[in-house]
Formats: sequence, structure tokens, C-alpha cells
Amino acid sequence: MSMSGSRRVVIAAVLTLGAVAHAGPSAPCPRAPAGAEPGARSRAGGDVAALFDLLRLDRLERLQATFSEEKHIALLARPLRQSGTIYFDRSRGIARLTRTPRPERMLLTERSLRIERAGKIEDIPLDKSKALKAFALVFPALLRGERAELEAAFGLELRGAPAVAWSLALTPRDPGLCGLISRVVVSGRGAEVSSLQVVEASGDITDTRLSGIARNAAVPAAEVARVFGGR
Repeated sequence: MSMSGSRRVVIAAVLTLGAVAHAGPSAPCPRAPAGAEPGARSRAGGDVAALFDLLRLDRLERLQATFSEEKHIALLARPLRQSGTIYFDRSRGIARLTRTPRPERMLLTERSLRIERAGKIEDIPLDKSKALKAFALVFPALLRGERAELEAAFGLELRGAPAVAWSLALTPRDPGLCGLISRVVVSGRGAEVSSLQVVEASGDITDTRLSGIARNAAVPAAEVARVFGGR
């Protein structure tokens, strides 16, 4: 997979559109903090198992939300801003429809990423890079409550109480990802995800917030089918 393709996979995974920095040479990942080992209880007192139990029991099938995003780049005085609508379907994946500053459509499944922009379509297979595939599927895996899948590629550290307000930090274990991102932080209340933050190895930060969240039956199946285009 080319670096351009890799960046787009990362972009879709974290619901961002700003350019992700080029990954540097592979190097050992920083040691995960205490409590981030698979199956561990977080050092900060959060129970990772309880969060994923909550997400699994909630059984999210469909989601629709408005997203607003700011990407802070060291060389720019002002952040890059984007907004639009995001859809999650348990069997299909994630669709992101950007309205501003320019229209774009992204479809992320377990096998590929499709980008539709200015009348052009690009399909990027995910099976070319195990590490990037793991990162691309962070958000859908979290929404499905698939803890083992995430822990295979990331150290997990939870702060807060799963039943109330929580923040889950994901630190990459794979050297191929360590040169690209430092961490991803997902925050929410109960079984509802409300924001994501991506800190790149370059120091650039992308903050994405979700609002107007509709779930399951509140999201028409016909609308989801239309958005995903039968995929």
C-alpha cells in the first residue's frame, strides 16, 4: 500500500480528513503504561472489561451522527475544520459524508476503504497492511465492543467510570503504527461515544466531536442502505 493510501486509511479510521504526517522509519513502540496490558485493569481506576461489557450488551446495530472536526497543525495558525454526517452499520461498516468545506464520501468496511471526491472513486484494500487495517477498524470495533480485536494492536488505558463518563486511550503496539500515531483517545458516556482525538507522531492533533446521535431503530434502514449504496 502506498503512503498516500496508508494516510487515507488512517484518516477514515479516525473520522478525519486532514493529511496525516508521513510515517518515519519503524522503531520500537514506547512501552505501554501500567494497566494497558491485555486483560488488565487500568492504573487510573477504570475497568476496561466493564466498558466493553457495556458496549456488547448495548448491541449497537446502526448509528447516525453529525460530526465536527478540527485538525491542529503546527505550521498553520488556524485549525482545519470539517463537518458532515457519519453512519455506522454493524454489518456494513462506516460511512462518512462530508459537507464542508467540500463534499466527499468515504465508505470503510472490513476489507476496503472507498473514497468518492469530485466525481472520482478510489478503492484501497486493507489487507495490504495488518497494522493499518487494525487501526482503520478501531472505531467500528469499539462500537461493536470487540475488546480482543483492539488489544491485539493497542494498549488500552481507561479513565473514568464506564456507566457514566469515560475516556479510553489506545496506544499502538506495532512499530509500523508508532511512526504514524502516538495515541487515539475515545471518550463517551455510558455506551455512547461522543468524541475522538488522534495525536500523530508529528505532534499534529485532530479532534472530532459527535452530536445529534441517533441509534438503532431511530436510524431508518432505508437511509442506511442508500448511504452505503448496497455495499
